[in-house]
Amino acid sequence: MGQFFFDVPETAQDFISRSLWKDAYICGIEGVPWQSRNEFDGSRLTITRGIESSGKLFLTCPVEGVGYCTLNTCSLRPLEEAHLLLLELARGSCYRARIQSDAWERAGLTLTSTFLELMAEGTQRFLDAAQRRGDPGVASEYAIEAISILERANAELGDSYAIQSVSFRKQRENQLGTLLAAAVVPPSPTEPDHEEAFCAAFNSAAVRLSWADIETDSGRFDYDAAEQSIRWCASKGLRVIGGPLLDFRERLMPHWLYLLEDDFESLLQSVCNFAERTVLKLRGSVQLWNCASGLNTPGPLKLDDEQIMRLAVGILQTVRRNDPNTPAIMMFDQPFGEYLAKHRDAISPLHFADAIARSGLGMAGFGLDVRVNYASGATLPRSAIDFGQMIDRWGTLGLPLLVQLSIPGDRGADEKAIYPLETLPETSSELDASSDQLRIASPLIRTLLAKHIVHGIVWDGWSDAVPHVLSHSGLIDAENEPRPLLDYLTRVRRDFLA
Repeated sequence: MGQFFFDVPETAQDFISRSLWKDAYICGIEGVPWQSRNEFDGSRLTITRGIESSGKLFLTCPVEGVGYCTLNTCSLRPLEEAHLLLLELARGSCYRARIQSDAWERAGLTLTSTFLELMAEGTQRFLDAAQRRGDPGVASEYAIEAISILERANAELGDSYAIQSVSFRKQRENQLGTLLAAAVVPPSPTEPDHEEAFCAAFNSAAVRLSWADIETDSGRFDYDAAEQSIRWCASKGLRVIGGPLLDFRERLMPHWLYLLEDDFESLLQSVCNFAERTVLKLRGSVQLWNCASGLNTPGPLKLDDEQIMRLAVGILQTVRRNDPNTPAIMMFDQPFGEYLAKHRDAISPLHFADAIARSGLGMAGFGLDVRVNYASGATLPRSAIDFGQMIDRWGTLGLPLLVQLSIPGDRGADEKAIYPLETLPETSSELDASSDQLRIASPLIRTLLAKHIVHGIVWDGWSDAVPHVLSHSGLIDAENEPRPLLDYLTRVRRDFLA
């Protein structure tokens, strides 16, 4: 058994207590989190896992000037002697900034003066912390300053890469062919108030075909709302992404399905019957099928790995058999794999996707569902650099990617959310949640536009004024007013996309 001990002096206890230390994890060179048990007694963080090998600690902390951000150490050994937590996190921030900037500069990236200044200042603060290691309290104070400066440097570096890469693509492609869509719950987005705004911002729409809404009782189907949304999209010249046909989350599956939890063959048959009926009903009006979402994460039904794989293969086969001319994808939740740190029997998203890709069923690509700034069931907040590196890892599978993003634009309860999630607390009173949504989303969207492997971007939430899936994720708020991110997406569509 491997145990990692991290000392937290009194001067840094507030910083760590506000962190998401319960979600911290260790991973090795392969980048896959290991299941661990986390304990924090106020002065020491202990991470215990079942193997005794070196690894990097990943910990999400509120960083001044950045907000919540997932920091990581360099590779450490599980020793009886404790590591000084803040110093090791600062070392990791410094290492990432220096190594990544050097690699990108060698590849032709022009480093900005802002980055160079932040890099120099942050490195000096880290050296000050390292030199004061004998006084853990003072060293940790310097380390916290270094982390804030270096993470701002990393944000500047990531933005420089995205902007210069998109500009490079534009020199060769007059207009990028990337799909840009918003996910809508039928009959949305047919409300007259924001029809023009939707068409100005998006060239596509992801129409949710919720099994729970369409087949409320076994054998009784109602496609009226879905067909209304799809007809509206067709009238506006928008391409339609249909699905997911199966969303493996609580409240998004029919309530009567739980009766089949102990009868997998009947469950599989019900899933495939719904998929077949839906595809036959809507084929010709849907340009991309999203077959399933979230099968890689633990869901409301207790299924083993073999059953999950049979479910994925069964629904994909059904879609391909009934509509062989329309491309089909499968969406994977939390693509960094954070959930593996808490669930021993969970499936690695990358390994699951690789197995499906090798099945020979003709899958057109992968979908990645990235929910950020939610307290549970979400991707931990990442820098644009880390986000881009994750996209590159998925790109090694050789299939196009569609990335679905959602970030809350408000806090508190959301009565119209079908799948309500608690949002992370605010880290600064300088920005309201709506502005925070734009601040976090814009560099991630620019990073996706810079990646050739990304063929589609979906914003998971159009309007909070009507029933929607995730809490506060809409581009239109609960008062039916547009949030700042909608204007940003409109400019992206106008300047870069067909």
